[in-house]
Amino acid sequence: MLKFDSNFFHLTNDQIAASAGVATVGYFVLSCIYQLYFSPLSKIPGPWYTSVSRIWLATVTLTGKKVFALHTLHQKYGPFVRISPVEVAVADPETVKKIHSPADPFAKTEWYKRLGAGIHAAFLITGNEEHKQRRRAYGNAWSNSNLIKLEPVIRRHIDTATMKIKRDLERGRVVDVMKWFHFATVDTISEISFGKDFEMLKNESADHPFLADLINIQAIGGMRSEISGFEYIQAVLQWIPLPPLRRFFGCQKSLFEYSDRALSELKREVMNCKNGETRPTLFTQIIDNINNPDAKYRMTLEEMRHEAVLNLIAGTDNVTYTASWTIWVLYKHPEMRRKLEQELKPLNGDHRDDKLQKLPYLALVIKEILRLYNALAFPTPRVVPKGGRLLGPYFFPGGSEVTPTPYTLHRSPQAFEDPLIFNPDRWLNPTKEMEAAMIPWGGPTRSCIGQHLAMIQMRLFVANMITMCPNAVLAPTCTDESMEAENFFNLRPKGHKFEVQNKRK
Repeated sequence: MLKFDSNFFHLTNDQIAASAGVATVGYFVLSCIYQLYFSPLSKIPGPWYTSVSRIWLATVTLTGKKVFALHTLHQKYGPFVRISPVEVAVADPETVKKIHSPADPFAKTEWYKRLGAGIHAAFLITGNEEHKQRRRAYGNAWSNSNLIKLEPVIRRHIDTATMKIKRDLERGRVVDVMKWFHFATVDTISEISFGKDFEMLKNESADHPFLADLINIQAIGGMRSEISGFEYIQAVLQWIPLPPLRRFFGCQKSLFEYSDRALSELKREVMNCKNGETRPTLFTQIIDNINNPDAKYRMTLEEMRHEAVLNLIAGTDNVTYTASWTIWVLYKHPEMRRKLEQELKPLNGDHRDDKLQKLPYLALVIKEILRLYNALAFPTPRVVPKGGRLLGPYFFPGGSEVTPTPYTLHRSPQAFEDPLIFNPDRWLNPTKEMEAAMIPWGGPTRSCIGQHLAMIQMRLFVANMITMCPNAVLAPTCTDESMEAENFFNLRPKGHKFEVQNKRK
């Protein structure tokens, strides 16, 4: 018969702590051994430390280095790199095509829910079916045919921004073009979402409470997406009676309250309209469909609120940064700038988008910008469907995560000759490999809903700056270092500004 030592049940606190420590270390060691040698993903190359923990991935993400760190790993390990115990970065065009295939779509991961920080918009919806329903409820809101109706709003704001840039240049000032681009994109997206703009161009100021709340909710989303358990930390911190903390963590409530008021006003206008001549917005037809028995797909006012807030987040910074890089590149390449000037000259300032779309060199420049200087070139994680999938030479079990890396795809030496050289002419005769490696708007199953609007804005920003500010050059403060990219979700210039001035006489 076995006999137990009675002292076994009378351990001291130090002994209990030591035992717990040994058990924890033992569990971690066994977990590491499993991940390194027995996990279904163990055969995929990558640094050992990414296979056993998400700490490295969270660190490079929160310090603005994610896409560059992943690019370095791809250069060392190849198109498939294990970047966490359950996640693999993918820079293989054929595999990315499979991940985004409409016939077998991979759903978005739970990372998007954490990133959304309570915003439940189409971009952040993980389930493919729910996403389809939301996109269908939008109808043709984001189509070219509807955006033509919104073009006067878009042009008014971009024309105003360019005229104020020109005004300040002629006064001999150094002008932060990025600031004015941002004012224009915010006023545009707020007016076509809420029916009224934030008057940033009118007031020449970014001092608007909604924008401060947008910055805060993006910071919260970033921390929630990368720091395990941050939602519990947030739940505690938001009850601490310090005004700065209350304002910071109360940003979602403030955003939703503003959105509800603005959309309710727009709804009243649409519902009270008798002659069908309401102001065109992204939500005019959607609001009209609320009580339309023939409408197959509808969106509630609450769902519109989530979409409108996400529009402000996604529809402003990305265009601002990409357009700023476009002008910067053209100013650094005078021969390209002169070529665009000659192409734009016959329009005599008539910059309607149907005219700009027909300019071949402008199209080449923007496509090359979307390859090398796209603010949207961030990784997009997806979940492998049940049953697993064979991707490239590896089998991925269901529930594992695969993350296409467009930043690396767009710099592939297998697809692009001299991939780091900005060369619009490469798109005169693109190869199949070049087209396959280009995913500036994401894959076909979940492509960027606002891409047509972004292209209209990009074309107009470039056309206006080239023709209305012919004497502008880079200011001494605008250096290659200040325009290098950092990666806090999207990509943006490190200097957070893009300054130009007129040529000195």
